Amino acid sequence: MLPLLRRIPKTLWLLLAVGALILIPFALFGEPIEAWFNAISAPEAGTQRALLGWILFGLLALDVLLPVPSSLASTLCGVAFGLWGGFWLSFGAMTLSAALGYALGRLCSGWARRAIGEQENALLAAFLLRYGTPILIALRTVPVLAEASTLFAGIGRFPLRRAAWPLLLGNAAVSLIYAWVGALGHSADAMLPAFLGSLGLSALLLLAARLLRPRSAH
Repeated sequence: MLPLLRRIPKTLWLLLAVGALILIPFALFGEPIEAWFNAISAPEAGTQRALLGWILFGLLALDVLLPVPSSLASTLCGVAFGLWGGFWLSFGAMTLSAALGYALGRLCSGWARRAIGEQENALLAAFLLRYGTPILIALRTVPVLAEASTLFAGIGRFPLRRAAWPLLLGNAAVSLIYAWVGALGHSADAMLPAFLGSLGLSALLLLAARLLRPRSAH
């Protein structure tokens, strides 16, 4: 058993460790936090909009560290502030969260290099240079993986100028879909279509990135 475990790439263990750091808080605190979001109705959201706005912004901004149900939080942004107000609130907070995740990854990159070794670190960097942009776009709508991909972009020192635009586009797509659902009335039945819609929009962004890639090479 031990020889078999030694053959598993250290990068995979690092990926599992990052995933565990994100999943464990969800397992411990995710249910009560999600219950709190579900308990807030549209009329209640309008009574203290400023306070609610700051709370939603703070929770979404710290989504990379806290077990925040970002889809519910972004939807509630639309409930309280309408389509465009909710969009900008969600988009700004999610962008700050992505920047925080990337920065934390960069801070941990030295430790990660020592943990996985120079050879696997070079392979990780090469992998991100080739596939980092489509991965960041494709995973923006996927809980846990969205945060993990941002952290790994920093750990692998994926260039910030190349990480910024897919993160911005992905965050805009997710924020727009969920704020629109919230502006329509925060219907629980609309959460699944909203999630599928955000996936579809990310797929379109991914396709556009692939189509534009040859042009940027010239």
